[in-house]
Amino acid sequence: MKLECLAKNPRLEFTLQMRKDYPEVYELNYGKSFIHPSVEVFPWVEIGERVIIHKGVTLGTQGFGFEENEDGNYLHIPHIGKLIIEDDVEIFEYCNVARGTVENTIVGKGTKIDAFCHIGHNVQIGKNCMITAHSILGGSSRIGNNVYIGLNSTVIDHAVISEGAYIGQGSNVISNIVEPDSVWVGNPARFLRKRLNYEKIS
Repeated sequence: MKLECLAKNPRLEFTLQMRKDYPEVYELNYGKSFIHPSVEVFPWVEIGERVIIHKGVTLGTQGFGFEENEDGNYLHIPHIGKLIIEDDVEIFEYCNVARGTVENTIVGKGTKIDAFCHIGHNVQIGKNCMITAHSILGGSSRIGNNVYIGLNSTVIDHAVISEGAYIGQGSNVISNIVEPDSVWVGNPARFLRKRLNYEKIS
């Protein structure tokens, strides 16, 4: 017997059916957010609608910012910025997201952050990004919309990654990525090719 799949996007159809059949997985109800009881949320954190925060996440920690005084001692710079998590964001287990120093740290609408990631102070992440497990975004880095960051990747502080970029697994981004919809891999990350349409996050 030969089976044919008529769905344009079988993976999407499977996802939609699973969400329908097993709604208790997220326990969302009428647009409200779900935050696991073990999550630590500081008062300066703003969370949008339909946000899902999994076990062991810490939101709004003091960032890692220091200045050396005349005696050679490092003084921590007090952070007074907010952490803003926009609608439809999902953050998986044991991530840490720092508040901003003065400006805000922002996680854009629809972005998904996998387990054991660190998001430094003042980072601004665009909409619909996919940041996979064990990735690190250094302080004040800027991530455009629809960016994919592969497993165990690092983005140096103050780096800018343009919209639609694909960062391969284990890459080390040490400079700006100005070419949109481009694929970068390696340590240090180097341009590989343009991103194909089927690889893009829509």
